[in-house]
Amino acid sequence: MIGQALAESDHLPDLKTQVIGELWLRDLELTAWRVLHADRRWDDPDGRQAFLAAWTGT
Repeated sequence: MIGQALAESDHLPDLKTQVIGELWLRDLELTAWRVLHADRRWDDPDGRQAFLAAWTGT
């Protein structure tokens, strides 16, 4: 539904509906993940490094 609305807009005329919807959903999931885990703090350096690697790797 969202992909279809985006595909019908003038901003992204060449992308297929499914691709746009998948990209939108992926961005939404990534944003939600970052919001949920933004305030987590690890006391050990390994935990911080693992979090930073996951944060920047997505």
